[in-house]
Amino acid sequence: MKIDRDIVQKNYDNAKRVYALYGVDTDKAVEAAKRVKISLHCWQGDDVTGFEGAAVANQNVVTGNYPGRARNGGELRADIDKAFSFSPLSHKVNIHSFYAETKAGRGRDTYTAEDFKNWIDWAKERKYGLDFNVSFFAHPMMNDGMSLASPDKRTRDFWVDAGKAGREIAAEMGRATGQVCVNDVWVPDGLKDNPIDRARFRGYLTESLDRIFEKKFDPKLTVDVLEGKLFGIGTECFVVGSHEYYMMYAARNGVGLCMDTGHYLPTETVTDKLSVVTRYIDNVLLHISRGVRWDSDHVVILDDMLTSLFAEAKRLDLLGKIHIGLDYFDASINRIGAWGVGLRAAGKALVAALCEPTALLKKAEESGNYTERLILSEEFKTLPFAAVWDMFCAGAGVPVGAEWADELRRYEADVTGKRK
Repeated sequence: MKIDRDIVQKNYDNAKRVYALYGVDTDKAVEAAKRVKISLHCWQGDDVTGFEGAAVANQNVVTGNYPGRARNGGELRADIDKAFSFSPLSHKVNIHSFYAETKAGRGRDTYTAEDFKNWIDWAKERKYGLDFNVSFFAHPMMNDGMSLASPDKRTRDFWVDAGKAGREIAAEMGRATGQVCVNDVWVPDGLKDNPIDRARFRGYLTESLDRIFEKKFDPKLTVDVLEGKLFGIGTECFVVGSHEYYMMYAARNGVGLCMDTGHYLPTETVTDKLSVVTRYIDNVLLHISRGVRWDSDHVVILDDMLTSLFAEAKRLDLLGKIHIGLDYFDASINRIGAWGVGLRAAGKALVAALCEPTALLKKAEESGNYTERLILSEEFKTLPFAAVWDMFCAGAGVPVGAEWADELRRYEADVTGKRK
């Protein structure tokens, strides 16, 4: 399928005139979209497996076994390059620590930036930014599902050292790429059934975090964020790092916060929380996922959650100020296709938000004319942002519309389909 670029241009010209009626300059919207970075999660490409080869339980459940999984760093990076070829956005890559490529036999508590040299050199060459996570899971030093909040001091000490090492790595990634590296801390620690002394476990976590964050880093190189969760498999009744705990710790200690759209109750929305959190916490990371009835990490699509989230970020003038990344894993379909769908969905939501005639909506609200606010809100939903998105893609030299499905099919035939 090949879409005529003359049609793309004509559709854009018409859309530009329509938006101009509402005071929106679509050329400026596209330029603004180019400056917003979206961080792609490397773990979608290999089913959250990593390169350490440890035969231990992983706290992240991946569904499916589609052929062609990346088996090493070279394949994973090539697959990410292919995913980025489908997207006109500015890109970063989020790496977990168990994607280290080390020959020295070091463990997570002693990793250095040298263990990520291949990732750093690749990112520098392609001008990608990098983000980082210490993998507080899938490791023999997980003690009854606990890491930083474990009652066992030896366990806590190991993971504190891993957390400290991760911050050093993140700072070097920021220095090497010239782009701030967001260091995200998520731990699965919790209990399946009701605890008697919640404060004891949270005391251990506080002590561990205090030790990890003791050293200060240049915020132009790296910033730290804490990622809370409502529950997980095996931690249905108690998660030590709850949303409230991390929010309070972050606000009190000058640490950032990560809000994952799949980590809340189904009726909660990050859209509603954004204006509160960003008022009191400087560094905020959005992890965009799609929960279906629970934290199921489905592939991100252009749904109400996504469009409302980007619209809210635009209305609060946060685009380009907060950090945005994708976070899901689905092995029941082509893994690169899953990346492409999520990247392009995020791009469409971004363009739609930047093209929204927000000034007219705010004017109606501030004047107390809620009827007009509702009318405009509904009519603006069908403004031709898709034509602007197509032009954004065409201008960046990436596929327009469903063209990328053909390229993905060829890559599967030539590359991933030959992996055994």
